[in-house]
Amino acid sequence: MGEAAAAREQAGILANDLDGADGEAVLSNVIDIDALRVARKSSYVRAAGECRHMHVTLDDNGDIVKCDDCGVQLSPYWALGHFVEYYQRAIAKLSRGENELRNAQEQGISLLAARRIERAWRSRTMVPCCPHCGEGIAPKDGFGGTQINKAIYERRRAAKRGEA
Repeated sequence: MGEAAAAREQAGILANDLDGADGEAVLSNVIDIDALRVARKSSYVRAAGECRHMHVTLDDNGDIVKCDDCGVQLSPYWALGHFVEYYQRAIAKLSRGENELRNAQEQGISLLAARRIERAWRSRTMVPCCPHCGEGIAPKDGFGGTQINKAIYERRRAAKRGEA
């Protein structure tokens, strides 16, 4: 069971937001969180340039919800709907990541480092860089062409850092 599935199961979330083919995450108008069920009947389309109210403060004294960015007092109903919308997006993102990882493991690329290196080399505008000196590593540099014993490498690295 993947981490996303474990997180959903631990939170007691029913998987009715996974309505697409092959368990693909699809945003729905109904979300279940344990015994809580929230259904949205319509959605608000905000005008361009309008504050998105991404940082809010809940004031328990007076039951006030206030946007930290623009200072506007928000409707608690709207804030709940906003939370549900972003919660659904987060669950969908976890599900997509879980599906990508499952697909990569099925294709035989189970090492995450190999996937990261492959993604770095496929970039058309960027090249990977050395994590130690920060210099770019071009394909003509022969990345992976030479190797060093792991124990020797770790001793040299510790000596450079003064850890030995």
